[in-house]
Amino acid sequence: MRLFCTTRNTIKHLVNIVVVVLLITGTAAPGNGDQGRPADTIAIANFNIQVFGVSKAGKPAVMETLGHTITRFDIVAIQEIRDKSGTAIKALEKKVDDLGRDYAVALGPRLGRTSSKEQYAYMYRSETLDFITSYTFDDSAEDLFHREPFIAQFKAKDGDFSVVLITIHTDPDEATSEINALPAVMADARTHFPDESHFLILGDLNADCSYYDEEETSSELRSDDYQWLITNAMDTNLARSQCTYDRIIMTSETAPYATGHANVFRFDTEFGLTAKQAKAVSDHYPVYAVFATSPSKGDTGCYIQSTACIRD
Repeated sequence: MRLFCTTRNTIKHLVNIVVVVLLITGTAAPGNGDQGRPADTIAIANFNIQVFGVSKAGKPAVMETLGHTITRFDIVAIQEIRDKSGTAIKALEKKVDDLGRDYAVALGPRLGRTSSKEQYAYMYRSETLDFITSYTFDDSAEDLFHREPFIAQFKAKDGDFSVVLITIHTDPDEATSEINALPAVMADARTHFPDESHFLILGDLNADCSYYDEEETSSELRSDDYQWLITNAMDTNLARSQCTYDRIIMTSETAPYATGHANVFRFDTEFGLTAKQAKAVSDHYPVYAVFATSPSKGDTGCYIQSTACIRD
C-alpha cells in the first residue's frame, strides 16, 4: 500500500498511527508497573511528596496519581513525610500494591530541629529488588544537617547490580552548606558498606535558584568522582520558576551500570492533570535514572513515560 503525504493533516494522521502502533507494541509505557522497560534494568527515582500525611493520603485522586507514578519505578526515595500516626505511608504502599505489583517500604525515623518533623522512605518493588539494610547518618557530633540523610542498600534479584542510596531533603536556608557536607556522608556510607562500590545521592537538595549556585564547580561533588544525572537544564518543580531542586548524583564506579537515561517525570502531562490537580499531588516532579542489572548491558531502552526518556 502506498501512502502519499501531501498535506499537514495527512502528516499528523500518520504520526497518530505511529503513536498507536508504539502503544500496541509496548514501546511506549503502559501503566500499572509494566513500564515497557527491558527486564534487566532498574529504575531509581526520587520524589518529594509535598507535606505527605493523613490529609493527602485521604484524597483518592491524589493517591491514584501517586500510586501510578510510583509503579513506573523500582525504587522511589520519598521525602517530606509528615505524619505522626505512620498511616499515610502504609496507605500509599497499599495503593501501589492494589495496582498489581508488590512494593515494600524502608522507613526512616522522624527528623528535624523543630517540632515539624519529617521522615524519609524508600518504596521498592520486592519482585525486582532485595532490601539489605539501612541506617540514618549520625550527625550528633557536628549537627551538619537539619534532617540527617537516610541510607539504604539494595540488590537486584537478577544480575549483579547492587547500590547504596543516600537520600536527603536539605534545609533551603542551609542548602549550600548541607550539599557541601554530603561527601562526608558518602565517606561514612563507604565505611558502613566496605564491599559496595555503587553509590547514589538523591533527594530534594534545593540545588538551584536562590538556595544554591548550581554553576559552582569547586564542590567535591562536582569532581570527576561524581556525575550529576539530573542536570542544571532540567526543571524539577511545578512553579513557573525554572529550578532544578531535585537531583540524582552518581559515583564514578556506578557508571558502568548507567544506561544514559535520566530525566524528570512530569506526572501532570503523563496523566493529563490540570495545574490545580497536579499541585494537589506535589510541588515537585519525581526525577529518575535507569540502570542495567549487568554492566555489559549499558545502553538499554527506557520507557518510563509515553514520550520516552530524554537522553541528556
